[in-house]
Parts: sequence; structure tokens; C-alpha cells
Amino acid sequence: MADALVESQGFTSTGVNLLGQPVFQKDSFLLARFEGMIVFPPALDEYFNPQAYIFLSRHSAESGIASLTAHTTGNFSAEAKFGGLGKELGRADPSLLKNYLMALWKHRGEVKGYEITMEATHHGPTSLQKPLLFVELGSSEKYWGDKEAAAVVGRSLMESLRERSIWSKAAIGFGGTHYPEKFMKLVIEEDMSFAFVAPKYALEHVDEKMVGQMLSRSTAPVRYAVLDWKGLGQHKEKIVKLVKQSGLEEIRV
Repeated sequence: MADALVESQGFTSTGVNLLGQPVFQKDSFLLARFEGMIVFPPALDEYFNPQAYIFLSRHSAESGIASLTAHTTGNFSAEAKFGGLGKELGRADPSLLKNYLMALWKHRGEVKGYEITMEATHHGPTSLQKPLLFVELGSSEKYWGDKEAAAVVGRSLMESLRERSIWSKAAIGFGGTHYPEKFMKLVIEEDMSFAFVAPKYALEHVDEKMVGQMLSRSTAPVRYAVLDWKGLGQHKEKIVKLVKQSGLEEIRV
């Protein structure tokens, strides 16, 4: 994906190296690389002061299904196996996530073999001081080197960043699977954007403090809580109570 930005989106070398890797630039956008696992980045805030960080990452899933995904970061549980701190969320820009997914959806005819979806909030990093978006291509090694799909990702990403639409309806989501189809439908078909999504498997870890983070770590004021009503399981009563305490408008889907 990084190569696609250089090859087809006009990123050129700045002549500057960072952490042993060349840095590229296109207008106000910088493209940098670092060695190691992407969920364990270096202290990027010491080098950059951007409006947001966008991590270009491979996507891994046992299903191996061809997928183009995007998500915000954070650990709902105390476990932080894949970066960040336990019980900590990263920072999120709901419009950044929505704009990319909408641009990608517009180009879905060019990647017909791929599923396009938002993912629930998961893994690190969580401590960067700017909003963070993961843009991923996967779900297996078979697809990681797909240059055509990577080119579509690059084109969609740059379109979304240039247009920078701001969406007034920002929400947090609760329930459903790791690939929240109902929330994705709202992103594509309605004017709703999402800061964070806590899937069904993470709801046991959601409490008042965690909901507080979901609200405070969004760059846009969150006024809505979208509930996958059938996907809340045994935590339905707790989540409804937390939403009510937070003064959010509840939307059931």
C-alpha cells in the first residue's frame, strides 16, 4: 500500500531518513516507514505533530477471506497482547474513518473479490496523542501483495483525505460481531460516523470508565450510541443503563 502511494499517488522522496527509512511527501501528507510489528510503533509523537496518523497494515484473519478493512484502536480488556495499554483506547476521528470507507465503497467495483468493512475497535497503539486509523489489506498472505487492490486503497485514501468531509452525527457502537455489518450499513447509507465500536465479545469489559474514554477520546462530540440490539447478548441491560447514564441518544439496529 505504501508503494502504491509512491507509484501512483505522487508521493516523492523528501531526502530525509527517519529511523533508517526514507520519508516521502505529497502536499501536506507525509509517508514514513518503520521496522517491526506495526502495532508496536516507535514514539511517533516525538517526530511528528500531525492532524492524524494512518497506519497501512496487512490484515490477518483465520477465514483468509479477501478483505479491505479499517478501524480505530483500543483495548477494552486488561489484556494488551497486540500493542497499547490494557483498558485504554486510542484517539479517534469519526469522519476520518467514515470518509475512507465511503471512498473505498465508491471504488468497490475495482476490487470485486474483496469484502469492504469496518472492524470493531481493537489492538494498539493506544497512547499516541493524535487520532489514529488503521487501513488494512488482507486477510492472508495470498492478498497482502495484491498491487491492484493496494492501488485502490491508495486512491481511495487520498480521495478521502483531500475531500475531508466533516460529519455531524458521531456515534459509538455496541454489540455485534468483529465485522459489524449493521454499523457499516449506517456508515455507507446514512450520515452517521463512528468513533469506537465495542463488539459483543468485548462487552463484558465495558464499564462507566470505558464509555467515558469512548466519548473523551473522539475528536468529534459523540451524541449517539448505536446498539446492535440482537448482538448485545447477556450484556444488554448493562449497556442500555450505561448509555442512559452517559446522556447519549440511543439508536437500536
